[in-house]
Parts: sequence; C-alpha cells; structure tokens
Amino acid sequence: MAKRKKRRRQEEHRPETRKQQRLRARDRERNRRLVLGVGSAVAVALLLVVLGLVNELWIKPNRALAQVADRSIITRDYVKRLRLEKALLEEQLLQLQLFEQQLGNQGFFTNQIIQIQSLLADPLTLGTQVLNTLIEEQVIRIRAEEMGIAVTDAEVEEALREEVAALQGALTVPQATATAQAAVEATATAALFTPTPTLAAEAILTPTLEPPTPTPRPLLDDALYQEGLRQLEQRIQEEAGITLAEYREIVRARLLRQKLRDRIGEERVSPTEEQIRVRHILVRVDETAEPESTEPVTATLGLTETLELTATRALTATETVTATQALTDTVAPATERGRTDAEALALALEIRQRLLDGEDFAELARQYSDDPGSADQGGDLGWVGRGRFVPEFEEVAFQLEVGALSEPVRTQFGYHIIQVLEKDPERPKDPGQLEQEKDQAFQEWLQEQVQSTEIRRPDDLLSVIPDDL
Repeated sequence: MAKRKKRRRQEEHRPETRKQQRLRARDRERNRRLVLGVGSAVAVALLLVVLGLVNELWIKPNRALAQVADRSIITRDYVKRLRLEKALLEEQLLQLQLFEQQLGNQGFFTNQIIQIQSLLADPLTLGTQVLNTLIEEQVIRIRAEEMGIAVTDAEVEEALREEVAALQGALTVPQATATAQAAVEATATAALFTPTPTLAAEAILTPTLEPPTPTPRPLLDDALYQEGLRQLEQRIQEEAGITLAEYREIVRARLLRQKLRDRIGEERVSPTEEQIRVRHILVRVDETAEPESTEPVTATLGLTETLELTATRALTATETVTATQALTDTVAPATERGRTDAEALALALEIRQRLLDGEDFAELARQYSDDPGSADQGGDLGWVGRGRFVPEFEEVAFQLEVGALSEPVRTQFGYHIIQVLEKDPERPKDPGQLEQEKDQAFQEWLQEQVQSTEIRRPDDLLSVIPDDL
C-alpha cells in the first residue's frame, strides 16, 4: 500500500509530456466553448422572455391604439375601460333579470335582457362601442378647450360623492337639502286643496290604507364616504384594474360631456315654440269596406293615442253633394259593419253642421268620435307644437283661426273635424320633450365634430381585445 502511494506521488510530480499538455489544453478549450454555448443559449432564452414580458407588460399596453387629431388613445386605457363597461353591463343584466323575476316573468325586460346578452356575447361589437366612446371623449375634450368649458376637481369630487352615496344608500348634503325643499313645496301645494268630506259610516266601513313609510336615508358623512370610496376603489380595481385616480378622470369625462350637451342644447334648441290647443272628432273609415291605396304615415295626435295619418284629400263640390245625398237613417247601423268612405264623410258633414248650429263640441265628440283616447276628454288633444301631426293635418290645424271649424280632413282612419281652442306663439315646451330635443341636437353636433376630426382607428381591433372578454 505504501509503495502504491509513493508511486502516485512520484507520478504527480513528474513533468507532463508535450502530448499530455496538448490534450489538457484541448479539453480546457472544449469545456470553455461548451460553457460559452450553453450560457449564450440561456442568455438568449432569458432575453427573449424578458423582451416578451416587456412587450406584453409595457410596450404593447402603452402603444397608441387610435389617434384623434394630435391625441392618442392608449391600448392599456382602452382595455381597462373595456373591462369596466363589461362589468357594468353584467351588473345591469343581473338587475334586469331580478326585476323580471319579481314581476313574475311577464317579459317586461325581455328585449333589454336579450340586447345586453347579445352584446356580452360579441366582444368585437362591445369593443367597437367602447372605442367609439373613447374617441368621442377625446373629440369632446378638444372642442371643450376651444369653447372654454372645463370640469373642476370640486365638481368631480361632488359627482363622486353622489355616486358613493347611491352605493351606500345615503344622501349627500345637497341632495338632502333638495329633498327637504321638494317636501316643503309638496306640502304647500297639498295645503291648497280642500279635502272632500267623508261620511262617518263610509269611514267605518272602508279601511284606511296607509301608504308605506319610506325608509329614511342617512346623510353621507366623511366616515361613510371614505368607507364607500374604499369599496368603490376595490371594486373597480378587481373588475377592471382601474385606479381611483383613473376613475376620477372617467367621471370628469362624463361631466364634461354633460356640460357640452347643455351648452349645445341651449344654442340649438329653443325652450319655447308655437303651440295650439286643439280638439277633433274622428269619424273612422273601414278600409276593408272601401279599399284605398294610401301610404300610411305615423304621427302622434296628442298624448292619448297614436294614429297613422295619410295625406289630406281635399273635398270637391261634387263629392260634398254626393256625400250629403248619401246621408240616410242607415248610417248608424253602418258603424257595426264599418263605414265606407262615403258614409263616414256624410256623418262628418252632419256633425260639422250640428256644430255650426250651436251644439256642444265636447258632447258630440263623446258621442261620435272614434278616437277613444280623446273622446272622453271631449276630443281635446291638449297643447301641441309642430311636428306632432303629419304635415297635412298640421297644416290645417295651424292655419285655423281660434274657434273656427275645419272641413272634414281625410286620413287613413277617416275624417277629422278640427277646432283650435287657443294659440300661443311662444309656449314653453314640455320638459321631457325639451330634454329629448337637446339630446338629439347634441348627438347631431357630436357626430358632426367626429366626422370633421382626423381620426385613425386600428386595423385589427379584435387582436387587442383580451381573450377573457
């Protein structure tokens, strides 16, 4: 054993031959190259992974998806907004489905439910709508700056407080003040009415039904606001990855749209219009009894009924004589089988003559008018402005002097006798109608601005939409 160790020590201290040195050098070079190759491959793989992550997490999200004039819509902002809109639609769908169940599945919300379900099932359509909204917001920002319109931080904060209050079932101070003022006004109005006395026996026999007492809503104090704000922030972060600061800008864009809508509405829509208070008696014609080739036009005659009116046909002298000759005692039974054109005209002429002879318009309307919506009101259609009737009916009504009776006006349903009770060249519009006209004016204005602005849209929007949407 000792000899073997001694021999090994001698061999270790023996100088290497040139061949051994070459072999050792060759092995070292081969190992070096192997290490370099593996290291390079690993480095390239890591670099590709890093580049992919940088592209997905930084470059791609921050790439301009669309261009509106000199302003960009960033992909990251678009995806976040898309997720938020999807979450809001899902919440709205659940609410509608709950309402539908509570109403016994009668189908009141079927159309809305189907529309939302279809939209959620079509990411491209939903994505296109969201992109259009973002484009409109950029156009609105540009035009608002030009018009000197802005939304302050205080206005954003107040809107946010109202949103949080709604989520918490509370009221902000301005809302509480407005509610209290409305209650005072309602009480003052009710005090003007004298209640009808009730007999003692009736009071005993008829149970008193007390209206349900509304649950009082708490006032949104700072503590409740901060708690609600925290819940809102957590919700939007989980659903869309949106920070509270980003959500404030979404609220600002909504308020800016409303401010511009109000400005454009005031500029383009008059709060008053020429209106007439009109009443009519309709004598219906059965088209199956005497078919006529007419093109129906839909128009609303007052608040009580929607009628389809056709062009007014002027009555010639020959037709008037013929209609008068056709007036017989068999007109009333004709209503059971449906009046022909001649029978309806004859009755209309008879009614008009009775009105000229002094009979009461309202009473004849209740007796003869085939417009059930206005007949009970004595034929009164209320105050109406231009555009509520078809042009032919409107032309006759607005040309009449107050108190005058029109000749029978032919429509698809029969003959109308029209009388104007009052005229007002600048009567305030109905608030609902006024708001609707302002909305329409703003939408028309906005489309004009979008079309006149240089906009670049993505060629392949679907590739940007996340797969989980």
